[in-house]
Amino acid sequence: MEIHDGDGLRTTVFFKGCSLKCIWCHNPESISFEPQIARFKEKCIGCQSCSGLDMKDAVKICPTAALTLFGTEYEATELSDILSEDIEFFKKSSGGVTFSGGECLAQPKFAWELAKLLTDKGISVNIDTSGYVKKEVLDEIIPYTDTFLYDIKAIDTDLHKRLTGKDNSVILDNLNYLSQRGCRIEIRYPFVVGMNDHEAEKIALFLKNIKGIKKVKVLRYHDFSRSRYEALSMTDTLPENKTTEDAVRDAVNVFLRHGINAVDGMNE
Repeated sequence: MEIHDGDGLRTTVFFKGCSLKCIWCHNPESISFEPQIARFKEKCIGCQSCSGLDMKDAVKICPTAALTLFGTEYEATELSDILSEDIEFFKKSSGGVTFSGGECLAQPKFAWELAKLLTDKGISVNIDTSGYVKKEVLDEIIPYTDTFLYDIKAIDTDLHKRLTGKDNSVILDNLNYLSQRGCRIEIRYPFVVGMNDHEAEKIALFLKNIKGIKKVKVLRYHDFSRSRYEALSMTDTLPENKTTEDAVRDAVNVFLRHGINAVDGMNE
């Protein structure tokens, strides 16, 4: 059950694979497209159950989940059937399924097929995206999307490239395109003090004249995923910066001053 990825009660499907590498990424297991096995040292009790086993087999019998597999393959029809088991919860709460990641639209064919299957069953689909995709991908998914949960991390191009590894021109252009297509949009602003907190005013000015934006959700940075970087043997890029509730409130007020509906994502 998820209540922060769109309206109502929802199930979120996390797709593996992302073209960006945000330094504050809180889903490091979803950056690579390949399945990964994480080793959480603090959970290991030294039982040796995994000794001599193939790692995928060891994951299945590990009694403390010290070994965890990130990345399970599904056929679209198979996953659609699993998600449909909660259809009554979705209908009664005006909820549905949200595709997230990583970048869900980096697997465009599967995302389109799954979204169509769910839509045909009367299940709402939201797309949580960085916007770093081709317009053709958006064209295919738009008919099966109720709301785009769209990340805007920075307006300054050089800053965006330093923080994510990519230029933001495609992202900003695609946001305008979704607006022109009449899409319903919720902006997600990952807010990291000392990194992109001074971008609030620029983002507000950029969004001011874009139609279709339901609201802006300011997301307070946290480093809860730090243990996953270690477990996956990935370089920990998470900032040490502390982002306070007061700082988030100040950012929310920037948008409100410009007449843009904005909320603190932690307290909504």
